[in-house]
Amino acid sequence: MKQEFIRTANTKQFEEMCNEMTSTMSLIGPSLAMVTGPAGRGKTEAAKHYAVNSQAIYIPPMNIRSPAMVLREISFELCGMRPTRSDACLANIGEEMARNRRLIMVDEADLLEMKCLEMLRNVNERFACPIMLIGEEELKGKIGSRRRLASRMRRRMEFGPISKEDIAFFFHTSLGVKAGADVTSAIHKHANGDWRPVLTTAINIERSMKASNVSEITMEMVSDAGRH
Repeated sequence: MKQEFIRTANTKQFEEMCNEMTSTMSLIGPSLAMVTGPAGRGKTEAAKHYAVNSQAIYIPPMNIRSPAMVLREISFELCGMRPTRSDACLANIGEEMARNRRLIMVDEADLLEMKCLEMLRNVNERFACPIMLIGEEELKGKIGSRRRLASRMRRRMEFGPISKEDIAFFFHTSLGVKAGADVTSAIHKHANGDWRPVLTTAINIERSMKASNVSEITMEMVSDAGRH
């Protein structure tokens, strides 16, 4: 299986939002954004892919995150330094943003305590740096509970369920095979809108195809893959 990034309607909208947040347009008005959706929809992969192919920075999930820890991670991603003191981190962030304004993407922001979210708002206001908060549905409630945060959201996006077209394109791109309408529909139903079941199903199908030395996907393979 080829390791390919699949561009879907979700990822295209995500990239368009990121581009706006990093443009000079976001210097006028609010420059916070929020991306939400259930686990498995592809939010994290979209953020990582955008960061790798741009100057944006991606802050990965951490089990325990205090405001100081988040500041250190942002400082490290921006300039390779992780000072102990928060004021030193802020100085690094300010210098880097003045030199080259970059988008900061914070993953699993729904798990952050409110003091961390407020700290990110302060960093956004102080240095005019665009910040994107990425998380599951709970993030909406946290943001909505604080007017200071909610009123500063420039863009909001919901990662919708994957489509049959997304699945067909994935099999064509990653496995080099054409998935028929019945196969695509069955996998789509099994996936329930998420990418992870599609990936595990594809791995099992590829294994079956190699073992049987065939080049077409059968419904029997789909059924067997779903039981693993």
